[in-house]
Amino acid sequence: MSIRGDLRVGETLRGSLRKESHSYTVMGRIILKRRDQRGRRLIRWEQWRLIDDNSKEIWLEINRDANKVILHEPVPIQPMIDPFALEVGQTRQLKANGQSYTVEVKDIYRADIDHEAGTIPHLTGAVATTICAELRVKGARKQLSSIVIDEHRHRKHEAYRTTALSPEQQSKIFGRPVYRPWWVPGVMRRLGRWLSSVSPGLRGSWKSPLFWVIPFLILMAILEWNDDDGFNPAGDGSSFRNRSVYGGGGGGVGK
Repeated sequence: MSIRGDLRVGETLRGSLRKESHSYTVMGRIILKRRDQRGRRLIRWEQWRLIDDNSKEIWLEINRDANKVILHEPVPIQPMIDPFALEVGQTRQLKANGQSYTVEVKDIYRADIDHEAGTIPHLTGAVATTICAELRVKGARKQLSSIVIDEHRHRKHEAYRTTALSPEQQSKIFGRPVYRPWWVPGVMRRLGRWLSSVSPGLRGSWKSPLFWVIPFLILMAILEWNDDDGFNPAGDGSSFRNRSVYGGGGGGVGK
């Protein structure tokens, strides 16, 4: 079963991360795609940018094919690593959170940015492709055992540590699971949450909110049909879709 992100730009989520309460505003989303190493299968995943109540940035990765939700948290590293200069199997010395570690390059791959919506800043300007590097941190605690560097969200002296989140962990951090099965339209999930919020007023006359359920459902179905990949950005963010044809072979970056 494949999954999709169940978030909306401008939405606010509330929960607790490492015993601290936070609220998160969904700022934007990117869909990336690449070929597997044999070039036979197209892999797609989502990256959602969120800002917490302290103006700190985190990302959520929705790995559609692996059915995983992965939290990306910024971690300061020194020196900064250029993903273009890496090779699989290579080791490097770096400092993360002030501690010295040896990191091993697990994977490097080039990906197309297939769709972007909301507010996604790129320090190097608009981009259509990116290079991603996955690093294994030797001897580190589980919270820091894996970090990633994405060229498109490149920050000076900063990478991202990754943590896979179960549905229970998602509910604790964000107040609810942040994904849905691919076959459940986003409109149905949004309708379900809307009905839950107005359920106390569903009894009574025809003027109750229940009267507007059918028109609301029709409207949302139209929006979903017009939506690009099941996504309808809100607010003042921009949106584009990269319609270039993806070509080439393996997912790794050849050296």
